Amino acid sequence: MLLGNPQRRYFLDIDTGSDLTWIQCDAPCSSCAKGANPLYKPTKVNIVASGDSMCMEVQKNQKPQICETCQQCDYEIEYADRSSSLGVLAKDKLHLVNPNGSITNLDVVFGCAYDQQGILLNTLSKTDGILGLSKAKVSLPSQLASKGIINNVVGHCLATDVASGGYMFLGDDFVPNWGMSWVPMLGSPLIEFYHTQLVKINYGSSSLSLGAKDSDKARVVFDSGSSYTYFTKQSYAELVSSLSEVSELGFIQDASDPTLPVCWRAPFPI
Repeated sequence: MLLGNPQRRYFLDIDTGSDLTWIQCDAPCSSCAKGANPLYKPTKVNIVASGDSMCMEVQKNQKPQICETCQQCDYEIEYADRSSSLGVLAKDKLHLVNPNGSITNLDVVFGCAYDQQGILLNTLSKTDGILGLSKAKVSLPSQLASKGIINNVVGHCLATDVASGGYMFLGDDFVPNWGMSWVPMLGSPLIEFYHTQLVKINYGSSSLSLGAKDSDKARVVFDSGSSYTYFTKQSYAELVSSLSEVSELGFIQDASDPTLPVCWRAPFPI
């Protein structure tokens, strides 16, 4: 991602489960990892005011504003692994490469993150922040679509070979015409994640039902920023019970990660 004036390059984790794009920054920084590139350094002109409409969007699902008398827009993001990122909202120039090779320069709003806590600090050793790609108004695709730069479409393809990388595109100019399997997304206006219905899980020659198609129990969120798959309490209990019947070695405790209660092994994929 090319950002700022003069432009600087930043490497970001692609996260379809995050609303806000944020970059580690020197504001000053109180807890930052040594990322791939130097910290972003904002000026007073870059800081978004607390009364800005984008600030209200960022803060609507968060705790009450951290500093009621502050003029800047403060935010705090908490992740499923108990990591967190604290910062202020900023605005700067994004330098976007168009399909014809030309460059579009436009203002975008993002997080200037100066306090990261938890496992998140380890993942930032090779990146500079998070690229928020959800359906929320503050996500990068939504901001670009609101300015008429792209249609509100995002594509994220991963290669089977890690060394081969993958690619991402914003807008529908690069949607492949072949080799794709399409899954319809649910269009609830109250949910800002990409989500669909998962009716059953296959493992070996068996399957586990997750509920009827019209059941909330069967809804799943696609989150490219998460390494793990999460289930509701009831679905998780049913899955563990089923897997215990086919696991060759039974369940063992994973001492390396307290968020993973059990490990299992079986001669087939799930």
